[in-house]
Amino acid sequence: MLVVENPEAHLHPSGQSHIGQFLAQMAASGLQVIVETHSEHVVNGIRIAILKNMISNESVSINFFSMDEKSKQPRVEHITLDKDAELSDWPYGFFDQEERDMADIFRGRRK
Repeated sequence: MLVVENPEAHLHPSGQSHIGQFLAQMAASGLQVIVETHSEHVVNGIRIAILKNMISNESVSINFFSMDEKSKQPRVEHITLDKDAELSDWPYGFFDQEERDMADIFRGRRK
């Protein structure tokens, strides 16, 4: 078993994508790999590995942890990937900050 925390630390986005592909290859070799990440680039690297047939989509599992203000326990949402590396769900807060920032930039330019 290999547990990796924040593999994206101090890496350029292209490096983050490549580390995602590398970790997928490690998992495809039979090693159980658990990755804690805040990087959409790492996740996208794993998705690319699926499309390159480096790993089966059935071998990949994503768990998204979130908290609401009323809960004392985190909510865990299980996300699967299909053969085209599409995610089964895209919960609020799951790698959506870029979209929100771009919308703010767009609105700011219209003023």
